[in-house]
Amino acid sequence: MVCKRISFTDFRNIEKAEIEFCDGVNILYGNNAVGKTNALEGIYLFANGKSFRTSNDRDLINFSKDLSFVKMQFEDSVRKHDMEMKLIRGSRKLCYRNGVNIKKLSDFVGYFRAVLFCPEHLSVIKDGPSERRSFLDAAICQIKPIYLSSLQKYNNILNQRNILLKNYEENKQDFDRTIELWSAYLAREASLIARERYEYVKILNLHVKDFFNDMTSGKEDTFLEYNKAMTEDEYYEKLTHNLEKEIQAGSTLYGIHKDDIDIYLNGREARSFCSQGQQRCLALAMKLGEGEISRQVTGEYPVLLFDDIFSELDSKRKEYVTNGIKKCQVIITSCEKDGIQNVAGNVIHVDKGNYTRI
Repeated sequence: MVCKRISFTDFRNIEKAEIEFCDGVNILYGNNAVGKTNALEGIYLFANGKSFRTSNDRDLINFSKDLSFVKMQFEDSVRKHDMEMKLIRGSRKLCYRNGVNIKKLSDFVGYFRAVLFCPEHLSVIKDGPSERRSFLDAAICQIKPIYLSSLQKYNNILNQRNILLKNYEENKQDFDRTIELWSAYLAREASLIARERYEYVKILNLHVKDFFNDMTSGKEDTFLEYNKAMTEDEYYEKLTHNLEKEIQAGSTLYGIHKDDIDIYLNGREARSFCSQGQQRCLALAMKLGEGEISRQVTGEYPVLLFDDIFSELDSKRKEYVTNGIKKCQVIITSCEKDGIQNVAGNVIHVDKGNYTRI
């Protein structure tokens, strides 16, 4: 899978621009706040259906405009594709694939696939469980769009159930009448999501081992495991036998929104014992593993997007990213001059929303 070109109109600080990419390594080079990350953000919109930097689409529109357009052309093993997003201030975004309006996000995500790695993802090892759950959800949604639909259902049900718990004293009648129904709905979606996460992490574990061994010359060992994957009946039992605790807390205490990935390095919990260098290698290995799973499921590699990670990696890991990954398209942003002149690929200078191949 290859992103051939992307064009922007009034997208963040980009008034109008078109960027063409080669099939191998592409580097967007320039100072901070000139539009490098904006370009990756636009590409990733088509993979994940939303920005990786903001939850509000209005933030993507140039502050002086009411409309923004992003168009991308990409190729897979079958054909060329055109995708477009129209962002409208005060309204929902419009998504198009090959000229057809796609109304459901779950029908839009999964055609173009990309793996994003940015400095914030280094926190996937040491920060809280929500970071690791977000990593899993973003990765699985691209290869199984039905997972996104199930996740959306789960979050809607969870919200309704939490409202019941929070307002228990004011609305006991509604609570008694509907809580078991909401618990049953939640248990069903939780079991589906947990099973997908469990199977994904089981495969991811093998790829992380391979990549981490490659980066460390086999000196260290890793192990990943999804720490909870219960059946529908088990979730339902948890949700119906602990209502007093949940009423007191005012929220749902059991479900896939509380789960985590256990990550071990050399037999010890990575979150507590790994160094910063090991943390970076593990996070990078997880992202490369995500790319391998995407290839296994879909038959072709996704596009790899690396946002400003050169400043976080040592020289060995930089070389691994720029020269060691030869099977897929890589698009990298960088503020650093060192090393990019020797990259066999496409180097683009970025300045105030303008993109010039150098």
